[in-house]
Amino acid sequence: MTPLTRRLLLVFSPLLLLAGIAGVLAFLTLSLRPLVEHPGPPDNRQVREVEQWVVDNSPSRFRSRGSREISLNDDELNLLTAFVLHNIPQLQTLAAKFDIHGDTADARLTVPVPLGPFSLYLNLQAQFAQEAGRARLTHLRAGSLPVPRRVIRSFERLAAYGISPSSDTNVQLAQLRRSVVDYRLEQDRLLLHLEWQPETISELRSQAQQIFVSEEDRQRILAYHDLINDLASEAVKVRKQTSLQTFLPPLFELANKRSSRADADAVAENRALLQALSLFVNQMPLDRLIGTAEVQDAPTMVVMLHQRNDLGLHFTSAAAIAASAGVGVAAVLSNSKEVHDARHGTGFSFSDMTANVAGTMLGRISTSSPQTARLIQQRLMRAESESDYMPVPRTDADGLDEETFTAEFGDRNGPAYLGRIREIEESVHALPLYLQPGIGDDNESAFPLKAGDLF
Repeated sequence: MTPLTRRLLLVFSPLLLLAGIAGVLAFLTLSLRPLVEHPGPPDNRQVREVEQWVVDNSPSRFRSRGSREISLNDDELNLLTAFVLHNIPQLQTLAAKFDIHGDTADARLTVPVPLGPFSLYLNLQAQFAQEAGRARLTHLRAGSLPVPRRVIRSFERLAAYGISPSSDTNVQLAQLRRSVVDYRLEQDRLLLHLEWQPETISELRSQAQQIFVSEEDRQRILAYHDLINDLASEAVKVRKQTSLQTFLPPLFELANKRSSRADADAVAENRALLQALSLFVNQMPLDRLIGTAEVQDAPTMVVMLHQRNDLGLHFTSAAAIAASAGVGVAAVLSNSKEVHDARHGTGFSFSDMTANVAGTMLGRISTSSPQTARLIQQRLMRAESESDYMPVPRTDADGLDEETFTAEFGDRNGPAYLGRIREIEESVHALPLYLQPGIGDDNESAFPLKAGDLF
C-alpha cells in the first residue's frame, strides 16, 4: 500500500464508516412497503362523525373549572387522527392506525421517504400498556430495529418536562400539559382525565394563532386593518350597523393594488384580508392575531349580510378559517356550530349554512393559487351587491331545535338533509364570482370545485 493510499484511507475511513452505519440504519428502518395504507380523504359520513364528536366534546360545554373526562374507542381515535393528518398540509402523506384491546394499545405510523421517483417507508410500531395507573409506551420499533427502553424513557421525560417557560406561548402549553392529569387504557378505550381551566385554552388559542403569523403577514394584516378602520370610522358617523358591502370591494381593491408589486404574494394578501375582516366583524381585538397592543382597534360596528348580523359572522369566519386552516377544518367547525345550536342554542339554520358554504368557497378560491387569487380580487373590487358573493338564503328551515330537525330531515346522512345541502352548494357555485374564464375562448366554466366538495 502506497503512502498516498494510506493517507486517503485515514482521511476517508471515518466518512466511509459513517456512510456504512447510515446504510445499515436505512436498511433496518426503511421498508419497500407501507405498514399502514394511506386512507385518503375522509368521506362525507366520516366528516359528519367528526362534527358530532366535536359537538359532544365541545369546549363550550366546559365553561367552569373542574374535572372532565374524554373517552375514545379506537374507531374514534383513528377517525380523528385521519382527519387531523388530512387537514394539516405538512402531515398529509402520513398514515396512522390504533388498536385498543382492554388495557393495551398498538399504534402504527407510516412516513413516506421520497427518493427521486420512488418512495421508501419509515414504519413505526408502538405498544402501550397500563403501568402505575396510566398508559405508558412499553415498546417501540422503527422498521425492524427495536428502540431500547432507555431511549423510550428519555423521550417520555423530554415530552413531559421539556417545555421551557421562555415565552407566553410555552407557559400556556405547559399549563395545558398539566391539565391532562391522567390518561388510561381501560375497557377498549383511551380515557383522558382533565383538570379543566377554560382561561388556559382561551389564551392558548390566541397564542397559537400568533405562532403561525409571520412578520410579513402581520404587516399585511395591519394594512387591511388600517383601511377597515378608515371605512368603519366613516360608516359609524351615519349609524352603528352597515353592510358587508361597505368593506369587501375596497378591501379587495387594496389587495389587487398590493398584489401588483413585483415581489407580491396575492394568496397571502387575500388570506391577511380575510383574517383582518373576520376579526373586525366578530368584534375581536387585533392583538388576538398579531400579538400587539399598539394598534387601535376599529370602531365597533354591527356588520350585516342580507340584513342579518349572524350571516355576516358566519360568512367572514368561514372565509378566514378556510383561507388559513383549510376547507375541511372550516366545514367541520361551521357544521358543528349548527348542530350545537340545534341541541343547546338558537336552533339549526340553513341560512347560516348558506353563509358557511359561501364563506368557505370564497376562502378556498381566493387562496387556491396566485391566478385565482388575482381573479377574485379583480371581481370582488367591482362587486355591486352582497348577492355577488352570497345568494339570498331560504329561511323556511331556520331555528330548528334537534327534535324538529330530526322530524323534518331525519339524520344528517339522510336524503332530505343532503339534498338541501346540495341545493345550497349549487346556488353558491353558480355565482359568477366563482366562475373562471374558459381556456382559449370567452366562455366561462366552473372552478375545479363541484357541489359536495365543501360540506
